[in-house]
Amino acid sequence: MRQIIAALSMVLSLLITPAWAGQFKEIGELEVHYNTLSTTFLTPDIAKQYDITRSGYRGLVNIAVLDTMQLGKPAIAAKVQGQVKNLVGNSRELDFTEIREGDAIYYIATFAADDEETYQFQIDLNAAGNRSASFDYNYTFYVDTP
Repeated sequence: MRQIIAALSMVLSLLITPAWAGQFKEIGELEVHYNTLSTTFLTPDIAKQYDITRSGYRGLVNIAVLDTMQLGKPAIAAKVQGQVKNLVGNSRELDFTEIREGDAIYYIATFAADDEETYQFQIDLNAAGNRSASFDYNYTFYVDTP
Protein backbone atom coordinates (compact mmCIF):
# COMPACT_ATOMS: atom_id res chain seq x y z
CA MET A 1 0.00 0.00 0.00
CA ARG A 2 2.86 2.40 0.85
CA GLN A 3 4.28 1.85 -2.64
CA ILE A 4 0.97 2.65 -4.30
CA ILE A 5 0.59 5.88 -2.33
CA ALA A 6 4.15 6.94 -3.13
CA ALA A 7 3.69 6.15 -6.83
CA LEU A 8 0.48 8.15 -6.98
CA SER A 9 2.15 11.03 -5.17
CA MET A 10 4.98 11.14 -7.74
CA VAL A 11 2.62 10.91 -10.70
CA LEU A 12 0.53 13.73 -9.25
CA SER A 13 3.61 15.85 -8.58
CA LEU A 14 4.67 15.48 -12.22
CA LEU A 15 1.24 16.01 -13.75
CA ILE A 16 -0.64 18.57 -11.66
CA THR A 17 0.00 21.85 -9.92
CA PRO A 18 2.73 21.39 -7.29
CA ALA A 19 0.43 22.83 -4.62
CA TRP A 20 -1.23 19.43 -4.25
CA ALA A 21 1.83 17.19 -4.19
CA GLY A 22 3.91 15.94 -1.27
CA GLN A 23 4.73 17.84 1.89
CA PHE A 24 5.33 21.57 2.16
CA LYS A 25 6.83 24.27 4.33
CA GLU A 26 5.78 27.90 4.48
CA ILE A 27 8.88 30.06 4.70
CA GLY A 28 8.26 33.80 4.56
CA GLU A 29 6.50 34.60 1.28
CA LEU A 30 7.29 31.17 -0.15
CA GLU A 31 5.51 27.84 0.02
CA VAL A 32 8.03 25.08 -0.71
CA HIS A 33 6.67 21.66 -1.66
CA TYR A 34 8.94 18.62 -1.45
CA ASN A 35 8.65 14.92 -2.08
CA THR A 36 11.14 12.03 -1.88
CA LEU A 37 10.71 8.51 -3.27
CA SER A 38 12.36 5.65 -5.13
CA THR A 39 12.99 6.16 -8.84
CA THR A 40 11.25 2.82 -9.48
CA PHE A 41 7.94 4.64 -8.98
CA LEU A 42 8.57 6.55 -12.18
CA THR A 43 7.23 4.97 -15.33
CA PRO A 44 9.93 3.95 -17.82
CA ASP A 45 8.71 6.72 -20.17
CA ILE A 46 8.96 9.46 -17.53
CA ALA A 47 12.39 8.21 -16.42
CA LYS A 48 13.63 8.21 -20.03
CA GLN A 49 12.17 11.67 -20.69
CA TYR A 50 14.13 13.15 -17.76
CA ASP A 51 17.21 10.91 -18.09
CA ILE A 52 16.66 9.27 -14.69
CA THR A 53 17.95 5.79 -13.91
CA ARG A 54 15.18 3.63 -12.44
CA SER A 55 16.57 1.58 -9.56
CA GLY A 56 15.41 0.37 -6.18
CA TYR A 57 18.62 1.90 -4.84
CA ARG A 58 18.07 5.42 -6.25
CA GLY A 59 15.97 8.08 -4.63
CA LEU A 60 14.44 11.15 -6.20
CA VAL A 61 13.85 14.53 -4.55
CA ASN A 62 11.22 16.83 -6.09
CA ILE A 63 11.00 20.51 -5.01
CA ALA A 64 8.51 23.18 -6.14
CA VAL A 65 8.42 26.80 -4.98
CA LEU A 66 5.20 28.82 -4.89
CA ASP A 67 4.82 32.57 -4.38
CA THR A 68 2.22 33.16 -1.64
CA MET A 69 2.18 36.91 -2.37
CA GLN A 70 0.61 36.40 -5.79
CA LEU A 71 -2.99 35.45 -6.46
CA GLY A 72 -3.28 31.69 -6.90
CA LYS A 73 0.22 31.05 -5.51
CA PRO A 74 1.94 30.48 -8.88
CA ALA A 75 5.11 28.42 -9.23
CA ILE A 76 8.25 30.56 -9.43
CA ALA A 77 11.81 29.93 -10.49
CA ALA A 78 14.49 29.44 -7.86
CA LYS A 79 18.08 28.36 -7.53
CA VAL A 80 17.83 25.13 -5.53
CA GLN A 81 20.77 23.47 -3.82
CA GLY A 82 20.91 20.70 -1.28
CA GLN A 83 22.70 17.92 0.50
CA VAL A 84 21.68 14.45 1.55
CA LYS A 85 23.37 12.84 4.54
CA ASN A 86 22.93 9.43 6.13
CA LEU A 87 22.91 8.96 9.90
CA VAL A 88 26.61 8.03 9.91
CA GLY A 89 27.35 11.46 8.45
CA ASN A 90 28.26 10.54 4.86
CA SER A 91 27.14 13.54 2.82
CA ARG A 92 26.52 14.12 -0.89
CA GLU A 93 25.54 17.22 -2.83
CA LEU A 94 22.23 17.07 -4.69
CA ASP A 95 22.39 18.26 -8.31
CA PHE A 96 18.96 19.74 -9.08
CA THR A 97 17.59 20.04 -12.60
CA GLU A 98 14.82 22.53 -13.40
CA ILE A 99 11.73 21.10 -15.11
CA ARG A 100 9.06 23.35 -16.68
CA GLU A 101 5.74 21.96 -17.82
CA GLY A 102 3.17 24.62 -18.62
CA ASP A 103 2.83 26.81 -15.51
CA ALA A 104 4.55 24.21 -13.31
CA ILE A 105 8.20 24.66 -12.32
CA TYR A 106 9.93 22.05 -10.21
CA TYR A 107 13.41 20.83 -9.42
CA ILE A 108 14.51 17.21 -9.29
CA ALA A 109 17.66 15.47 -8.09
CA THR A 110 18.54 11.82 -7.59
CA PHE A 111 20.73 10.15 -4.99
CA ALA A 112 22.08 6.68 -4.19
CA ALA A 113 20.19 5.03 -1.33
CA ASP A 114 20.27 1.95 0.89
CA ASP A 115 17.34 -0.04 2.24
CA GLU A 116 15.84 1.15 5.54
CA GLU A 117 18.35 4.01 5.76
CA THR A 118 17.21 7.34 7.18
CA TYR A 119 18.50 10.34 5.26
CA GLN A 120 18.70 13.96 6.35
CA PHE A 121 18.09 16.52 3.63
CA GLN A 122 19.24 20.16 3.78
CA ILE A 123 17.61 22.28 1.08
CA ASP A 124 18.59 25.89 0.32
CA LEU A 125 16.94 28.04 -2.30
CA ASN A 126 16.94 31.55 -3.60
CA ALA A 127 13.75 32.51 -5.43
CA ALA A 128 12.86 35.45 -7.64
CA GLY A 129 12.94 38.73 -5.75
CA ASN A 130 16.01 37.63 -3.78
CA ARG A 131 13.87 35.59 -1.35
CA SER A 132 15.86 32.86 0.35
CA ALA A 133 14.69 29.83 2.25
CA SER A 134 16.36 26.87 3.95
CA PHE A 135 14.85 23.80 5.54
CA ASP A 136 15.71 20.30 6.66
CA TYR A 137 13.71 17.10 6.60
CA ASN A 138 14.31 13.40 7.17
CA TYR A 139 13.21 10.52 4.96
CA THR A 140 13.55 6.78 5.55
CA PHE A 141 14.21 4.99 2.27
CA TYR A 142 12.90 1.52 1.51
CA VAL A 143 14.26 -0.35 -1.49
CA ASP A 144 11.54 -1.24 -3.95
CA THR A 145 12.36 -4.61 -5.47
CA PRO A 146 10.23 -6.22 -8.18
